[in-house]
Amino acid sequence: MGYKMIFSDMDGTLLKNDIEVSEKNKIAIEKAVKKGVQFVICTGRGVFGVERYLKQLNLIGQEGYAICQNGGAVYDLKDMSLALRESFSPKIYAPIAEYARKLGLELYYYDDRKFIAETETARVKRYCEVMGSAVKIMKEPLIYDGEFTKSLITGDREKLLLVQKMVQDIAGNQLECFFSSKVFMEVVKKGVSKGNIMEETARKAGVPMKSVIAVGDSDNDISMIKKAGLGIAVANADPEVKEIADYVTKNRCEQDAIAEIIEKFIL
Repeated sequence: MGYKMIFSDMDGTLLKNDIEVSEKNKIAIEKAVKKGVQFVICTGRGVFGVERYLKQLNLIGQEGYAICQNGGAVYDLKDMSLALRESFSPKIYAPIAEYARKLGLELYYYDDRKFIAETETARVKRYCEVMGSAVKIMKEPLIYDGEFTKSLITGDREKLLLVQKMVQDIAGNQLECFFSSKVFMEVVKKGVSKGNIMEETARKAGVPMKSVIAVGDSDNDISMIKKAGLGIAVANADPEVKEIADYVTKNRCEQDAIAEIIEKFIL
């Protein structure tokens, strides 16, 4: 099978220790691109936490896209302009945010390149250091003059499950929510998912789904792994991700799982 596109999650998949692209992965990706394969980062991160990796991989200026915020914001690699934006109103989200706050959960908000938090906690400071982002402090989401492309809620998983149920009960026709790790829950506009945006991006590139590889490790990767011609879970993926994957790598993300995939299925 001649695969033409690889859609790869970042944290827990492409990155080693969530902070670096290994030299082995970098070399393998460059070889794949030289063969005419598009390598598409598909992540829940905001673009500010993605651009330096795109530069390392020499992808900026190439044909293709970078998918951020689980599909809420998509950027054209030619000039990193915003190619697609899917957002939701703060008014819809306000009662959900209030409930999450009462449970002691932390909430973050995204809009294109903006990162917003309710308070500047130690976690927020660390996040900004890792992502290379500034933060806007906003006590109440309803006062934001604009819309959100994503909200991230973090804390105890049992409490997050309560918020997930509330989202489904009161805004299930307008919002989607899913986990990107054990302690991070993502909220986006209804219909926004890695799987849906992968399909749209592949269609724009003229690549049939049978020629697409998708690889990830968490709940928010399941939609693209299911839809791809070859859906792959890395060795460190959650059990439910491995269960639906066509192939599970021998190596974990810290052991160059992406290079393993490219060497096995592309080169």
